[in-house]
Amino acid sequence: MLRGRAALARVCLCLVCLLSQPAAEARSLDLLKQVQTLIRIGRQLNDSGSRLYTPIAGDYEKCPSSTLTCFSEEVQVLIDEWAIAGVIKKSFKLKHGLGRLAAELKKTESECSRCELFPEKEEITFLSELKETLQKMNSP
Repeated sequence: MLRGRAALARVCLCLVCLLSQPAAEARSLDLLKQVQTLIRIGRQLNDSGSRLYTPIAGDYEKCPSSTLTCFSEEVQVLIDEWAIAGVIKKSFKLKHGLGRLAAELKKTESECSRCELFPEKEEITFLSELKETLQKMNSP
């Protein structure tokens, strides 16, 4: 059993480790897990016919906020469609999490494309691009 200074030192070290990871990075890792779950579900469905406006990971580099906002809006469309079909429950928090990240990254993006101008792609391609974008956010 730890006592005194040794215990306090370990607690402080744990807090430093927790606080050193940026909040956005921690949230994006959680979102990445949710996307991976949706990809597994989508592969089981073998294309339900949904077509979604799909930015690519490269769009994130130029326009991070608008890219995440587009992903957020389109992922909600997908979740709604799958919930209506009875494939999933509507309790996925992915849209909210992406929206919060987009708000944190908010900057002037006047040169960025509107979501409706991105090409429409099937759901697995859409989710793969979202996954790649979240991975890019976490890479140094």
